[in-house]
Amino acid sequence: MALFQGLLLLFLGYGLLGVAYRSLTRGWLPFGPKGLTGRLELSMDRQPLGYWIAFTFYCAFGVWCVFLAFGLLLGHTESLPLR
Repeated sequence: MALFQGLLLLFLGYGLLGVAYRSLTRGWLPFGPKGLTGRLELSMDRQPLGYWIAFTFYCAFGVWCVFLAFGLLLGHTESLPLR
């Protein structure tokens, strides 16, 4: 189970870091699902403070997921309990 959780967190962490890195060239970060109600998009030009706060959260959560994944894969951390 630790292998599956580690790989899932590694994929999620690198995915979040990839979205954050891509936003530097595109100038906006997406939020929410692509449903019928739309999603919130924070732009570097229109909402700079909100954009950089969201960018910080994306990067922090991505790095946390990657470090947790490496801890699980290397056996330094116990697997997360699933109920």
